[in-house]
Amino acid sequence: MSRVERRQRKRRRWRGVLVMLLLLATAGVVVSLALRLTTDRQRKVPAGQPVTVTVSSGDSSVDIGRTLTDAGVVDGVARFRSAAEERGLDGLLKPGTYQLVTGMDIDAVLDQLAKGPSVGVPFTVPEGFTVAQIVERIAATKQFSKAELEEALQSKRLIAPHRPEKVKSLEGMLFPDTYAIEPDATAVSVLQDMLDQLGVVMTRYESQTPPLNLSRYQLLIVASMIEREAKVDGDRPKVATVIYNRLRDRQRLQVDATVEYAVGHRGLSAKDLQSGSPYNTYRHVGLPPTPIASPGEASIRAALQPAPGDWRYYVLISKKGQHAFTASYDEFQRLKAEARAKGLL
Repeated sequence: MSRVERRQRKRRRWRGVLVMLLLLATAGVVVSLALRLTTDRQRKVPAGQPVTVTVSSGDSSVDIGRTLTDAGVVDGVARFRSAAEERGLDGLLKPGTYQLVTGMDIDAVLDQLAKGPSVGVPFTVPEGFTVAQIVERIAATKQFSKAELEEALQSKRLIAPHRPEKVKSLEGMLFPDTYAIEPDATAVSVLQDMLDQLGVVMTRYESQTPPLNLSRYQLLIVASMIEREAKVDGDRPKVATVIYNRLRDRQRLQVDATVEYAVGHRGLSAKDLQSGSPYNTYRHVGLPPTPIASPGEASIRAALQPAPGDWRYYVLISKKGQHAFTASYDEFQRLKAEARAKGLL
């Protein structure tokens, strides 16, 4: 081979390398842009919004995951497919049109897709609703009257495994989620669906022992206080820590939300804080007798996994709902004064 031919061959080889590098760089930019656009789209979808999703016959779990991710129902195709495979549901998800909600728990989505599309009337119970509010929400569907629902709450056919035998109330046990009232449903069966969903969620944490050796029912009481007190997710484990530190040392919990539950309104007065109700944690040591609302999974998880800390107090410090936490009473008083000056209290 002549010197000229060798140079030409070398130039061709380098041109090939440069073309390959250019193609790889272009592909990287495209993938990066696609990921960024996907992330931006997901970020702009607020949680809790009802959406209609259609699963076509023959769709794989990857296809379904992509549809759900595009709609904002779940946060990633890979996570959805992995969860479906882990539960042995890959290939068993049923086609049809589903009424779902953005930001749903993947297991809850899989439960619905494995069951098949509903033809029922949907309703959504937000986190932190009381039994009275839940009754109002279900009655608004016009499928049952308030009287029917209130009678169903007392039904001996209801199975609530975490409720102590002497407790009659279902407060805190009707899990907040999106449900559908099927054509053959009764008021009792609708309430049982909500109790069953709480069981599904609690099963995910059955290997974890509640702090201070609390019972599962007592854990729900703590979770309900967290739900009503914490405004942002990052505060939930810290609110749990304050509650447990006070319980451990036999301090009164002094949780406003329990008094609000007792007196039936917010904006507590000095007179309200003197209420003799067993839910008044300003007067009584220990937990209130029942939960004060239905906690969501984030609050249940926080009750099981409190943050490490010695805090005894917390104060609202921003309009977005963040709290400051402290172990010092003097610091607590200073933070309260600042919050009042900002119009937060």
